[in-house]
Amino acid sequence: MEEKIVPEIDMILALSESLDLISSAIVGHHIRVALIALNVGLKFNMKKRDIKDLVYAALLHDVGALSLKDRIDGLEFDLKDPHFHSLIGYNLIKTYEPFSKISEIIRCHHVKWTEIDKFKDRGIEVSLSSQIIHLVDRVDVLMDWNNNTNKQIDYIVKQIKDQKGKKFNTEVVDAFIEISASKSIWEYMDYGNILRIFYKTIENELLDIEGFCRISKIFERIIDFRSRFTATHSSGVAYVASKLSEISGMTKKEVKMMRIAGNLHDLGKLAVPKELLEKPGRLSRNEFEIVKRHVYYTYSILKKIRGIGDIYEWAGFHHERINGKGYPFNKRAEELSVGARIMAVADVFTAISEDRPYRKGLKKEKVFDILDGMAVRNELDGDIWSILKSNYDEINMGRKDIQSKAVKEFKGFWDEINVVYGEF
Repeated sequence: MEEKIVPEIDMILALSESLDLISSAIVGHHIRVALIALNVGLKFNMKKRDIKDLVYAALLHDVGALSLKDRIDGLEFDLKDPHFHSLIGYNLIKTYEPFSKISEIIRCHHVKWTEIDKFKDRGIEVSLSSQIIHLVDRVDVLMDWNNNTNKQIDYIVKQIKDQKGKKFNTEVVDAFIEISASKSIWEYMDYGNILRIFYKTIENELLDIEGFCRISKIFERIIDFRSRFTATHSSGVAYVASKLSEISGMTKKEVKMMRIAGNLHDLGKLAVPKELLEKPGRLSRNEFEIVKRHVYYTYSILKKIRGIGDIYEWAGFHHERINGKGYPFNKRAEELSVGARIMAVADVFTAISEDRPYRKGLKKEKVFDILDGMAVRNELDGDIWSILKSNYDEINMGRKDIQSKAVKEFKGFWDEINVVYGEF
């Protein structure tokens, strides 16, 4: 039996933090909602498993809001189109079986109290957890966290009470009013304090390497499915990196870790506005700098995950170069492990070989020209490129197969969203 090494909650916190980096107006939203939801949930004497699902769903409730506009629109107290991003979030999460209940909570987190029967008629049960997140999410939107929170509580309580039995479940409103009287909830919203509360309250489930790999696949889906421009990229990188590590003689565990690193290498792109990822034409200098930050975010967020080993470096250094001219840290050759070098080669190879909506992937000869040049200029590791070059046909065929399956999954995902949303 493989050792269990990675706390599940650390993975959820990493994804949650990534989602909130897209704008300074949103930073901390998910984790604050999760803390307040936890306090409300405890008033209902919920079971430990239900509390865990509530907190996880709160940490990820806006995972389906794919663009900066979607997230900013979510800051309005009265949402014009509340269910679309909830449906996307549900479909992103539901394929990971351990989180099936969490996905159901996310799907219904904007259902009004007066809409519950309508959803029930469609066979959709709106859980207490969804109703808690619905209310608490609106509380966080109303609060100006840059100013004295205690002076705002009376106003917020009044706004919530005005919607009792309308937007919000009457019992959830009562529970919120009760916990809102405790000033400590509002005064200790710093990240470290919230983490201590979560670690103390949530059952600490550890993942072995197989569980880690499965949950990283959900991350890959969330990262890639934000944009049709990147819909298959991480799956391709993960495959190429794992094949290179296998051929290079890494252990079976290291090969699995490399696949995980590939799944997670663009985690920081969740902090990049979709509008930039899909911008037609060249990015401005400032826009390119924003996009470049994604690797720093990947590195810094993954580094916080306990038990992750070298994965945070393998994933976070994929734009570093052997000659020290990469980013974000300008690492030199002696600072880059074999895993980091493999990831850099896998990322470039996949990026230029894969089809994108605006262009076809490059042919073999052109791929060789580009990567030969990068190896000569000491940008990429020449030995690793030689391994890929010698096994090009096998690796490229495998990449195509993996990415072809990802394309079908991406299209099926959006087809299902559009059909189901039309029923709302």
